[in-house]
Amino acid sequence: MNLFRDRTALAGILVFIAVAQFVIFLNIAAFLDPGYIIHTNTISHLGVPVYNPAWFVFSASIVILGVLLITAGVLLMEYSRLLMIFLILSGFGSLGVGLVNETFGTPHLIFALFAFLFSSLASYAILYKNRDFISLIWGILGTIGLGALLLYMAKILLGLGVGGMERMIVIPNLIWALGFSTYLIGKSEKSE
Repeated sequence: MNLFRDRTALAGILVFIAVAQFVIFLNIAAFLDPGYIIHTNTISHLGVPVYNPAWFVFSASIVILGVLLITAGVLLMEYSRLLMIFLILSGFGSLGVGLVNETFGTPHLIFALFAFLFSSLASYAILYKNRDFISLIWGILGTIGLGALLLYMAKILLGLGVGGMERMIVIPNLIWALGFSTYLIGKSEKSE
């Protein structure tokens, strides 16, 4: 089987690359910003040139995340239209966060909301489609992200600060996305 001819497997590969490179470069950007503090700074703080001399590392990484999620969403049209929509909207939000840094205010917040909200909701689309145990786990991770988003919006930060609470939104969604991406690749290999 040629993985690159299989749209589902290719989508899985793209999601894996998108998430893996973002995890790596998010951390590199944080290490390169001498004044970055997870507790008091947002994740998007890493993409502001005035604050971070390596802002382009974060911005390029989240733009790549967005482009690859949008592409994977399109490839998954036949797998699940609802998942396609949520991935595209999440990718659109990620792309916008990378292009419109947090100094732009409301436009940036709207993009961030799209990235946060639709990445959590995408886990529900998978659960609705597959209705199996692993999809339930992914749905639980999406629920953690969604719950953290609601708390964050209500300014209930649970002592984690803005950066810590944003990570409670993002990290569960990155985990389920990595798991789901390998599931898609494996599913394709089993169907040869």
